[in-house]
Amino acid sequence: MKLSILFDSDRAGNYEIYRVGVDGSNPARLTEHRADDFAGWPSPDGTSIVFGSRRDGEGRIYFMDADGHGVRLAPGIPGTGGQPVWSPGGTRIVFVSHIDGNAEICIVNVDGSGYRRLTDNSCGDFEPTWLPDGEHIGWSSDTGGNADIYVMRADGTEIRRLTHGASIEAYPNWSSDGTRVVFCSDRSGAWEIYAMDADGRDLVQLTDTGAFNGTPRWSPDGTQIVFQSDRDGDSEIFVMNADGSDVRQVTHNDANDAHPCWFPAV
Repeated sequence: MKLSILFDSDRAGNYEIYRVGVDGSNPARLTEHRADDFAGWPSPDGTSIVFGSRRDGEGRIYFMDADGHGVRLAPGIPGTGGQPVWSPGGTRIVFVSHIDGNAEICIVNVDGSGYRRLTDNSCGDFEPTWLPDGEHIGWSSDTGGNADIYVMRADGTEIRRLTHGASIEAYPNWSSDGTRVVFCSDRSGAWEIYAMDADGRDLVQLTDTGAFNGTPRWSPDGTQIVFQSDRDGDSEIFVMNADGSDVRQVTHNDANDAHPCWFPAV
């Protein structure tokens, strides 16, 4: 499968969504609006993108075609929303909504039906992601007093906590075979990227720069991880092997490039 990388950047003065080759070639700007567009995520077939935007004055979720055309408000979502992620089957979206003054995890069908709130507590629930089976959702929650990684069924039941400690664990993402989880944490005193087994065991540190390294995402074949890092003074997009070796910088500019994910070719 030929892949590119979807990310957001403030290189045009505000955050817009871009796509670039894994080697940094052929960068393309997909959105152009005076408000911020951010956190894009492609459909499994690569034909559409779901993303967050403040173009209506507050955070809402939108769809657009893979080339940036056809922007339309996602149906069936009451109030605000952000951090949307498309399900592996292409039929549902998981996202964050500030329903009662704090962040909660919700899902909705792509056609706007089936809206459901999955978490309900006074703490913050963030950064949801689908597990490869399409039946479970992982996310980061500060339910325990600091952010840790949790997993639940897509109906909100059978919640399991995977990490425990005084550090912050954020932006979890599961490998395509479901056996490993990559995430970022400040447990070393700086934000670094780690990987562990799906049960929380066999923790391995993948970066060690003392800078911010975050939002890691496995490639579909499980051999690479894309992430953002400010190791050169501003946030750029990087790719490394799954074991942390052979780190390659994808973007090179004075702006902030963030929230990368893999984009399948169409």
